Amino acid sequence: MSYLPALSHRVAQLAMITMCVSAVWISSSCNATDHAVTTPHAFDPSKKSLPPRFAPNEVLVKFKDRVSPERIAAILKDNRTDVITELRRERLYHVRILDDRSVESAITRLISYREVEYAEPNYLYETQK
Repeated sequence: MSYLPALSHRVAQLAMITMCVSAVWISSSCNATDHAVTTPHAFDPSKKSLPPRFAPNEVLVKFKDRVSPERIAAILKDNRTDVITELRRERLYHVRILDDRSVESAITRLISYREVEYAEPNYLYETQK
C-alpha cells in the first residue's frame, strides 16, 4: 500500500497541469483587442424572414401504446383535426388542422393529453444540390 501516496501526488500534479493549461487557453481566447471576433448583428426588419420550415396547418401526432382507436379518434376530433395519413402500427398520425389555430397552439393542446407520446410540426426537408 506504499504506492497510494505516490498515486495521489501524481493525480494532484495532473490536476494542476490541467488547470494551468485551461487558464492559458481561456486567457488567450478572450483577447479583447482581437478584431476578428464576430459582432452580434442587430435585427433588420427590412430583410425578408425565412419561410416556415414546416408545412402549414399540419402536425404529426404519436400516440402511446395501448390507446384504443376510438380514443385516438376522439382526441383528434376534439382538436379539430383531419387525418391525412395514419401509420396504425406505429400509432403515428399525420393530421391537418381544420381551423385557424397555429401549428404551435395545436401542438400545445395535443401534448396536454396523457395518451399522446409526442406531437410535432410536419417539418420540411430539402436536399442540398
